[in-house]
Amino acid sequence: MIKAKPDIKSYKKDPNEFLEGGEADKALSKNTSTRKQPEIEETASYMIEALKPEPTVQKLFRLRWDIACALKLGAAQESAKTGKRVTETDIVQQLLKKHYNLE
Repeated sequence: MIKAKPDIKSYKKDPNEFLEGGEADKALSKNTSTRKQPEIEETASYMIEALKPEPTVQKLFRLRWDIACALKLGAAQESAKTGKRVTETDIVQQLLKKHYNLE
């Protein structure tokens, strides 16, 4: 059986007033109107640059057993300490940047 449409004549408020005068919409429009456009563009361009992958080159080399174990353990400890994944490559790159005064 098909139900009839609800009778909205008994409502005292105008439905269009509800749709056009929402408080959340007003707050949202205030927040977006107070922002400056150059700040948004600056942030967007910075984020795009940050997301671009840097070209990498594969290097294969051998390490002494104790150094390799220390590197593996250090990566695991740093990952546990920071709560983010820290790879052995990250540690080697950090040390090489420091050694060669890069960035």
